[in-house]
Amino acid sequence: MAAIKAGAEGNRNMNEKQWGGRMGIGTSSLILIFIILCLTIFGLLSLSSAASDWKLARKNAESVKGYYEADSRAVEFVAMVEEALSRCSQAADEEEYRRLVKEELGSFYQEETGIVQTDIEMLYGQMLHIELKTNRKEETGYEILAWKVYHFVDYNIDKSIPVWTGD
Repeated sequence: MAAIKAGAEGNRNMNEKQWGGRMGIGTSSLILIFIILCLTIFGLLSLSSAASDWKLARKNAESVKGYYEADSRAVEFVAMVEEALSRCSQAADEEEYRRLVKEELGSFYQEETGIVQTDIEMLYGQMLHIELKTNRKEETGYEILAWKVYHFVDYNIDKSIPVWTGD
């Protein structure tokens, strides 16, 4: 009987060792699979984030390039205005000066206010607005009133999503 009991205990110990060993391998395999799955998901999320950042950086670069192209054209416009005003500065009186400036600059010049202005188109519905005030007392013949970017395209706000207003 003692031999049977000892044999049963031996089998039980052997089964525990076998099951314990198998359970340890299975658990570590599941943990390894879970870790690999997590790393794969984090890698894909990082790749997606990097792609979005790249698109945003390209769009920003296009916008900056567009601004500086418009700014360059604005500087050329101001140089043209300065040259025209220097030709008109020989006028005897203010009335003749304004008439000569109107002839030189055409529709850019508002005779009533003495303002020269233009809008230079940029990307994404933006304009660069340049506004100069003619002033014969200034060395350049003008002073800069405005040099700013504004949106000229009206946009519609999407109100199709019901949003809680707090009422």
